[in-house]
Amino acid sequence: MSARAPVAVIVPAFNAAEFLSITLQSLQQQTTPPEQVIVVDDGSADATVSIAEQFGALCLRQQHAGPGAARNRGLAAATTEFVAFLDADDWYVPDKLERAVDHLRELKAACLATDAWVVRGDRVERRKNDRRIVPSALTLELLLRGNPIVCSSVVARRSAVLEAGAFDEDPDLVATEDYDLWLRMSAREPIAYLPQPMTFYRQHAGSLSGNTRFLAGVDKILDRVAKDHEGEAHFQMLVRRRRADLRLDLAWDLIAQGRRPEARQLIGEADRLRRSWKGWRMRLRSLLPG
Repeated sequence: MSARAPVAVIVPAFNAAEFLSITLQSLQQQTTPPEQVIVVDDGSADATVSIAEQFGALCLRQQHAGPGAARNRGLAAATTEFVAFLDADDWYVPDKLERAVDHLRELKAACLATDAWVVRGDRVERRKNDRRIVPSALTLELLLRGNPIVCSSVVARRSAVLEAGAFDEDPDLVATEDYDLWLRMSAREPIAYLPQPMTFYRQHAGSLSGNTRFLAGVDKILDRVAKDHEGEAHFQMLVRRRRADLRLDLAWDLIAQGRRPEARQLIGEADRLRRSWKGWRMRLRSLLPG
């Protein structure tokens, strides 16, 4: 039998029966399989639990409370040096854990993220970060400019995650709770990054309501950052810039949906936060017909 990686892979799962077998099979096929696989069933009404048990995972059950709460439940049950976070519809390349642990030990780092393959339906489309250059060390300042981290790519020292406060279980932060944790961890020590994609990250069709919720969640996270760095002009500027960029991203989606008055409202909010050529071009686009 292959040596075991000193990793607990924590899989939050809510009605995940459609994809969970692929996820768990990828863990069995690792060159160094994890010491622990912990599936946290977050109040599913399908076959999630039975599938997890078929693959020999430790399966914990809770009432539906969101992915942050599920990951924290898994963290409490983990006993390994390292933890990895893998969503129930994502999966790993075969040497993911072996390479991640080796790199973390070589760097003596607390946390490692990598690029990921974006999957839509049955197609692998591209690398998540193929359109930007991501530094090998992600500081708080860099993460305030944008978030290149896919949660399912992360392997970290369990102690470092706990010392940073783990995942915030606030319902307002569902879908943004991981970004909140990376900001807190990077404030303590930069997060290491490898450009090689080692995770397959399944993207489902998004909704504007989901984007609006994402914006509200990140705004709440940025409120905390602004408070923590009160009086520091550089960080206050980064927070305003991030708020503005998020509004322009959502405005772009609204324009594509033909919801131009709503888009112009967001563009106006972005302009009051930080004027930019991007905002000017998008305002012009919002005024053009169809």
